Amino acid sequence: MNIKLGIPLVIAGILSGCGFSEAPGQPPASSSKMAVAVQNPPSVSPDSEELWQQALSAYQNWDEEKALQLCNRALAADPRNYKALSTKGIVTAFHSSPEKGIQMIQQALSIYPDYTAGFYDMAMALKLSGQYDESIQWFLKVLKKDPANTWSYYGIATIYADRGQKEPALDYLRKAASLDPDAVKAAASEQAHFKHFRGDPDFQKILSGK
Repeated sequence: MNIKLGIPLVIAGILSGCGFSEAPGQPPASSSKMAVAVQNPPSVSPDSEELWQQALSAYQNWDEEKALQLCNRALAADPRNYKALSTKGIVTAFHSSPEKGIQMIQQALSIYPDYTAGFYDMAMALKLSGQYDESIQWFLKVLKKDPANTWSYYGIATIYADRGQKEPALDYLRKAASLDPDAVKAAASEQAHFKHFRGDPDFQKILSGK
């Protein structure tokens, strides 16, 4: 059930905590193609579902203003569209206010507590707000449901790397690289999170695949 996001989406947000402007390529949000649990998800009206899909497409193309507008329309059509709430939350977290984004994602999870993509969105929003321990816990919730989720491993790795904690940072980076070597190595070699490890032989081994 590993999240499969295209490289243009796979390097800008998960690692950052800095918004859309970091390096292109890392996923800003998980809501797109992450599998969600199948334990009685609430129904969503077809019109609202279609609008949410359009919102997600806009967000994946970095048009957050359009994404927010479409999320609002989706929620007007169905206020209990937890997917639109979660997507609106992570867009808001990147675009303007992590705290407001967290509140929206919390609303989404109150409607569907088993929404795995919402777990990821919460992890990202908490990371953006600087709540790193809490962010790690939500990434771990994703991994409990989706053990092959590359970018949750990577997200945890970046938090430890930013703290200068080499062993856990490289442990999680190694796990991420084992799942999607090319994308993870490209991200790790470019992102500032790992700048202190650039000359470290253990870090270089991960990048070289040895």
